[in-house]
Parts: sequence; structure tokens; C-alpha cells
Amino acid sequence: MAIPRFTLKKIFFTAIEVILLLVLFSCGDNISLNSPNGLVVIIKADDLGDTTPNWNRFMKMVVDKQINAGVGIIAKKVTKSGSITEIQRVSNILQDNKFPVIEFWNHGYDHSKINGVEEFMRTADNFQFEHIQLAQNFFVQNFHFTAHTFSAPFNKTSKETLSVLSHFPEINVWMCYQKLETEYSKDWKDPNQKVIHLYDKHIILNVDYLYVHDFPADKIIDNYNEDKNKPYILIQIHPAGWTDEDFNEFEQLIHFYKDSNRAMFMTPYQYYQYLHKNLTPND
Repeated sequence: MAIPRFTLKKIFFTAIEVILLLVLFSCGDNISLNSPNGLVVIIKADDLGDTTPNWNRFMKMVVDKQINAGVGIIAKKVTKSGSITEIQRVSNILQDNKFPVIEFWNHGYDHSKINGVEEFMRTADNFQFEHIQLAQNFFVQNFHFTAHTFSAPFNKTSKETLSVLSHFPEINVWMCYQKLETEYSKDWKDPNQKVIHLYDKHIILNVDYLYVHDFPADKIIDNYNEDKNKPYILIQIHPAGWTDEDFNEFEQLIHFYKDSNRAMFMTPYQYYQYLHKNLTPND
């Protein structure tokens, strides 16, 4: 039976559309594909255990200034019911797109360092597996949500960490400091180096700015002309030890990015979803 001419025409144009879509998502400039709307700023705030005045002040600032941030929880150090309640409360504060304003992520179980041996460096794979599992379970049992992002204490990992993470498919984002952490594979793609496809289930985000104690914003602001050409930057901070001056510097940075729409803030897992074209949460 002959195929009608209009059907052949429809098939032809459908094929062309498919080819164009494949080209769009598989080649071209990484930055324009991975961040077509400009620079994404991801805040990586480390070492939350029990909440403190500084942590409460930081989280309130994030909410009040209408930005987003990721906060790393050390599971074993969250010991007070009041802290659990507060983390639950903050985790339920949502953006208009339904993503959390603050994403709480897995920062290890105990943040241990004994005789030069860190939690995820120079430790056996069964030890590392147990610690990630304990932390993941803690999130579900106490906060009633799943952690989709991981980053190791001290930015120290080993080849065992890479192997262990493969047993946790719910962890889609690995934040690391690639100057220290080199034991990752091609399965974990850095959006700053490779195009992220819809079928990529893991991304790795590299720390651009690392501040262990104070927070001088001037260096980040001075580097904006260079950073704006990247798909994202990752800023690692430790608000627990901040002074009033550090909070003022952070507020200055927020206004710098928000004024004139120089960048948009996202949480780590939100950025993963964004790269997969999900504009609302998709578990």
C-alpha cells in the first residue's frame, strides 16, 4: 500500500526535528548549553551540627535575601531535638519553583580526623560505605527527606570514595576541591568542562573559592569578569566562625550578584535538575 504524500512529508520533518534536537543537546559551546541564562552561583556552607546563633543568622540571611544555598550536615553532630526541628522547618521553606531555599546535604557522618586519617581518606571502603549510609539514614529518619548531594570533610577523598558512591544512586551531586580530590571518574561530569546530557546521572562540582575562617568578598567580586563566562562557580564557606564583618561581606556579595542580575543563586541539587531541564523538583 502506498504511503500518502502528506504522511511522507510529516515523517520527513519529524526526522529533521529529531536530528536538530540531537545536535542541540550533544554539541556546541558547553557554557551556553549548561548555563544558557548566565552564571549560576552555588553556596557550599560546611559543618552544620547542632544549630547555633551564627548558623541561624546565616540561614535567616539566605531566606530574607531571597537567595539559595547548600548547607552540609555532619549527621552525628546533630544531637538536639531543637536542632532537628529547626532543620526540618528551614528545609520546608520553598522557592516559587518548589525547590528548597536551603538544601541540606551529606557532609559525612562524624567529620572524623584521627592520627592524620580523615573520614574519607586512607579509610577502607566498608568504613566509608557505612558512614555514608549512616548519614543518609539519619536524613530520612530525622528530617524526612533524602540527601542528593555529598561532599567529604576536609575535601579529602580516595578511590574508595568513588567506588562507595556508586552504591548510592540517590546521590547525584558530588562537590569537591579538585586540587586535592582527583579520584573521580568520567561518570561524574563537571559542567565547567563537559556538556551535561539528560542521561547523565552524576555531576561533580569543583570549588572555586574556599574560605575556612573569614569571608573576604572582594576577591570574588574582582574576578567577576572572568567568572561570568563560566556555567557556575562554587563558593565554600564556614559560617559557624563568622564575625559581624564576615556577615556584612557576605551580604555585600549577595547584593553584587543580585544587582543588575549578574548571576542567579541555586542549590547544588537544584543545579543538577536545572541541567536536566527540570524547572521544578523531580525526584
